[in-house]
Amino acid sequence: MTIQKDTLIEMMGELFRQMHHLSPMAAKILSVLAIEGCSAGLTFEELLERLHTSKSTLSTSINLLLDKDLVYYHIKEGKRRKYFKSFPFDKRFEGFLRLIRYEKDFTIRFQQYMKEQNDIQPFFPEKRISNLGLFLDYLEQIESLTQDFLKKLKPEEIREEL
Repeated sequence: MTIQKDTLIEMMGELFRQMHHLSPMAAKILSVLAIEGCSAGLTFEELLERLHTSKSTLSTSINLLLDKDLVYYHIKEGKRRKYFKSFPFDKRFEGFLRLIRYEKDFTIRFQQYMKEQNDIQPFFPEKRISNLGLFLDYLEQIESLTQDFLKKLKPEEIREEL
């Protein structure tokens, strides 16, 4: 591997580690698959060779990534090996969009609850209720930007066929 590629893998691994709450090895596997395995995928043996880790560590980490729906595998016709790949770029942002929508729904319900409780007996500061309104505006902007982004990806055929 080149120094530039190694640096990118390390940086992406740290991003994935924090974003998905992964072990350093699972995050590194995911970043290697995203950078090197994007077209054909990588076999278990190829990952062992690239990552210099034990079979059990690699197996445990791959199973975690499969359980979290961050990677998948396919088997080529006439072969027995699994080729592991990270999910396409847009799948990551579709998950992000679901999370934003859930957060937005919760925030709307919580803000309504706070208002209803204050109608009965003032408990929640108006500033807190107002700040939730600002947060809702923010979530709506993020939702809109993410939707626009995903719409732009699909026509350009960036999405891989699973």
